[in-house]
Amino acid sequence: MDQQRERKRQRSDQLGSLPCSEAPGESAHPGPQQQSKAASAALDPSRIWLPELVQRYARSLSCNEVACALRLVNKATATQLCGPQDRTVRLSLPVPHHDFVQRWSGVGAVRGLTLKQRQQLPSLTARSGSTANLEVLLARGDDGAWIGDEVLGAAAGAGQLEVCRWLRQQGCPWNSNAPTLAAEGGHQDVCEWLLASGCPWSGSAVGKAARGGHVGLMDWLLGTGHDSHSESMVEASEDLVEAGAAGCDLPTLQRLHSTHFSQRYAQVRAMAAAAGSLTADWRAKVEWLEGQGYPQLAYSYVEAVKQPDWRDRLQWLQPRGYPLDVRAAVAAAEVGAVDALQYVLDSGVALDVHTTYLAVSGAAGGGHLAVLQALHARGFGVAAAATAAARGGHLPVVAWLVEALGADKVLSVERFAAAARSANMELLAWLHDRGCAWDRTAFTSAAAAGCEEELEWLAGRGCPMGVHGMPYVLAAKNGDMATLACLQRLGCPLDPDGGLVFVRAISQRRQSVHFPRHTRCPLSRLERGLLWLLERVGAVVDWDAAERAVQGIGWQLEPDAELLIRVRAQRAQRAQRAQHV
Repeated sequence: MDQQRERKRQRSDQLGSLPCSEAPGESAHPGPQQQSKAASAALDPSRIWLPELVQRYARSLSCNEVACALRLVNKATATQLCGPQDRTVRLSLPVPHHDFVQRWSGVGAVRGLTLKQRQQLPSLTARSGSTANLEVLLARGDDGAWIGDEVLGAAAGAGQLEVCRWLRQQGCPWNSNAPTLAAEGGHQDVCEWLLASGCPWSGSAVGKAARGGHVGLMDWLLGTGHDSHSESMVEASEDLVEAGAAGCDLPTLQRLHSTHFSQRYAQVRAMAAAAGSLTADWRAKVEWLEGQGYPQLAYSYVEAVKQPDWRDRLQWLQPRGYPLDVRAAVAAAEVGAVDALQYVLDSGVALDVHTTYLAVSGAAGGGHLAVLQALHARGFGVAAAATAAARGGHLPVVAWLVEALGADKVLSVERFAAAARSANMELLAWLHDRGCAWDRTAFTSAAAAGCEEELEWLAGRGCPMGVHGMPYVLAAKNGDMATLACLQRLGCPLDPDGGLVFVRAISQRRQSVHFPRHTRCPLSRLERGLLWLLERVGAVVDWDAAERAVQGIGWQLEPDAELLIRVRAQRAQRAQRAQHV
């Protein structure tokens, strides 16, 4: 009887409901009325939605299905699945199409995003593999519709071959880094298609495959002989031993070492890569490299200290004669490994003013509060953390610094401007509520970040905008049309000599971090911004100064030559218009 009941219980669990238990003292053979009640209870749909079953359902679904569907069943489920992991939609994973449309197709859907986030949106969507969702972004007709070469690179890195094909059909330019990104992920089918379709080759693809432990793909790439004598391939060969030390097993490392020359500086990096390798035979690789005469230097700790088993690695390396120094401490601070940092400092490593600054700013930039608290407890100055933490948008770090050091040491115009660059609205409101001073640099930083919601928030509270048009300069340099329109709508003034804004936007190009390096789009981001400015200040542009600004950039010759041609074409076009007026 017990075995039979157990079988019934198991079948009932499989059907999503719990068995009816018999009350003590009741008959095992209920009468008709009891049978009717039992049948009604068994058919009660609420009995299939118990918390323990909801948890089981959640484990079988993707995180996005939990966030977009399961949590919406009822209030009880939403309350049960309330953790950050349950409420976060990861755009790099498949998102239900109707939810994607609802979130990203409407007017103002990207107002709260920075320029960088708006540019990441199509790349993350490409990684998810959904061309239907990419079509939603294309239909927007704004920055979300920008399908540059970085989107193809994102799709290649995620192994989304069909998305790569679709992007090319939409006119997306090649990305010479796409084979490297595909190799890093171990996606040989994507590599084969890219190279067969004429995508420019990057010699670093071989090293990325090796670093990822994709030995078969590495050998295939080496076997293609593609550009084997190119400068990029020679440079990649010098790094191949390091990549093999990081991601491959010892026999593969030995094979690579026998065929690829390693310079002295590359040997130092290779030893560090082996000491920080995640392969099971990392010790054997270190020992073998030692036998080949590779140096036993303090730099070997910089990767080892970042691993979960850092203590075992350091305690194994130290008796072998590897000196422990400040580089290990800085590396630990940068990744938030507070226990590893404490170990290094307890071992007698002393931080000077410069290395303290590196450790503090590195930890603050990553939002690693525990590291900063540990350094502060040891008597190290942590004031340098304030700007880095504000720039990173790390409110908990900034709040702790105010508590530990005092508001007068942390809150300043510089810190508010740094926070504006992060576009963290919660941090900005926190600083504003505590009377942190601001000036026009805050508004300029917000324009560089490219978040409409932030610009409107600052303007609504009376933040100075400046009178020399610097917000326009940075937005135009980034080709950020949404921000340019927002600045104009908010009444941000141009420079009294408006033509200077145009020239400054060109001069600022070298500092751009968003402009795609090898884009071949008909109208680049920079040119879009410049054309927008020309429509407003064209009559007063100093074209000689503009050409000098283009020629003075010099950081990438081919695009600069192209830009010079376009600037001269605009100059001729404007001159022709003036003659007909």
